[in-house]
Amino acid sequence: MKIVSNLLTSIEGIQIFYIVGLLIFVLLFIVIFIRTMRIPNQEMEDIKNSILTDGDSRDINS
Repeated sequence: MKIVSNLLTSIEGIQIFYIVGLLIFVLLFIVIFIRTMRIPNQEMEDIKNSILTDGDSRDINS
């Protein structure tokens, strides 16, 4: 790991990639959070219930 660390610190302008990567992560997190909060409650209930009922009405025990 020391070799990678030394290599990355020796490259000029590499800090911009760290900043851009962090900005992409934060922006993506914010967008996903906002989209999740804007989903109507009824749609969330439908999604929650669809996990329990997958459309297969066969009994598991038979």
